[in-house]
Amino acid sequence: MPHLYPLSRRHTTRAEAGPRAGRKRFYWNSRGLPVLQSLFQEDDAMRICPFRAAVAVTALAMLFLPSALLAQEFSFHEPGARAASLGGAFTARADDATALFYNPAGLAFLEGLRIKTNLIFGHRNLEGTWPASGQVMSSHSNEIRGAHALAWQPVKRLTVAAGLYTPYTYSVSWSPSFSVFSDCTTANFRASYFRTALAFEVFKGFAVSGALDLVSPKLEWKHNVPLNEISFAEYRHRVNGHGTGLTAGVLWKIFPWIQVGARFQRDVTVDLAGDTIRVIYYTNVSSNLSAKNDGPLAAAAAPINYFMSQAIVGRLTMPREIAVGAALTPLPRLSLYADLQWDRWSDFGEWVFYPAEPGVEPDYGIQGVPLTLKDTTSVKMGLEYRATKHVALRGGYTRLASSVDAANRTLLYPDLERNIYALGLGYEGPLFSIYGGDERVSDLSFDIVVRYAAAVPAASTYPGYELNYGSRRFGITVGVGFGL
Repeated sequence: MPHLYPLSRRHTTRAEAGPRAGRKRFYWNSRGLPVLQSLFQEDDAMRICPFRAAVAVTALAMLFLPSALLAQEFSFHEPGARAASLGGAFTARADDATALFYNPAGLAFLEGLRIKTNLIFGHRNLEGTWPASGQVMSSHSNEIRGAHALAWQPVKRLTVAAGLYTPYTYSVSWSPSFSVFSDCTTANFRASYFRTALAFEVFKGFAVSGALDLVSPKLEWKHNVPLNEISFAEYRHRVNGHGTGLTAGVLWKIFPWIQVGARFQRDVTVDLAGDTIRVIYYTNVSSNLSAKNDGPLAAAAAPINYFMSQAIVGRLTMPREIAVGAALTPLPRLSLYADLQWDRWSDFGEWVFYPAEPGVEPDYGIQGVPLTLKDTTSVKMGLEYRATKHVALRGGYTRLASSVDAANRTLLYPDLERNIYALGLGYEGPLFSIYGGDERVSDLSFDIVVRYAAAVPAASTYPGYELNYGSRRFGITVGVGFGL
């Protein structure tokens, strides 16, 4: 008789489990397989050598640099092309409409009407290799995302803005579906934010902001559960929900060569609702087709609740974020940027879904996968060299360590250590009428960045799935903006 282990590997009392305790749930068997520029004018006394300041800031950053940074697969993509080309270090710069997503306080310094749209094209390759046989399983995900922002300054020093972006995404789809004992064949997660903000320049060079977030997460997950020797069930889960959150920002242009910024984003807990559908598959299709109607196989061919959907519920929490950044210009054509960001992923919750009406058929029980995330701290760094008055070359680098150990590296979320490199080009200048006359119709900004992330190979000791994982990610982001 195989031993059964509860869904969560940590001990949970009934009081902790709450009113959902005591219901049906899936288990792991003995093999561990699932059965179920500053605005200030400085005087001579205030001047500080930019080079010495650059050395001091760099030394300070190295002093506080964490020894181990935690990866954030859910928030890999940067919504803004300009920010992405700087390694995501945009909190202290925030000088285009996408400041709405990084530090809304920067919007207070943008005059007139500003529009910025960004398109993100990405490809993620993930491989898992069985050490004994050398068989390779793979997941290839193509992604297209958008981030769009609009900002308007009706009166001097006051700006209103709105925008839509998707800060958290994740996708995995294993091929082939190598086993009927699989806790994940496909998973897709996306959380969209519609943000409205108000930014105000309190005094010259110092601005604050507040924003309201409408959050809409959506999740899909497929996994297999064996029924008997000849058949297994594929469960297809689909849930979504809505929540609201708040964001605040501050930006201070201290001197012409240095400015600092900070952002606070409140965590958002969302109740999810949707359905689960069960689909039956057979390991021997030819036997199924030749079976008689009164045979045991025929009985399995018409199981109770076949294709019937069950209403399910769940809960996830989008992370609280705190980011601080600095922008330094030690040379007239060169600027350096650095951000330190903390995300509270530990409150994200487990990948678990419950029947909306327990005991009502069909009742597929409580299904899920352990997903205990750690809080993450990340450092983002970038530089910009202004080759001409209107053209800038940019680069960024980030190193992220894995947030899971070998014993918890699952098919759902293997999470590998990554080195991320970014190289970008930007143009910002006047846009003239095509009808001649040298009529200036607006300001144009164009940004393009290429990002490449190489993962450090890592092994898993998760029971039943002792795979060696490797991964690569590649992306191109294009941003186009207009100012009127």
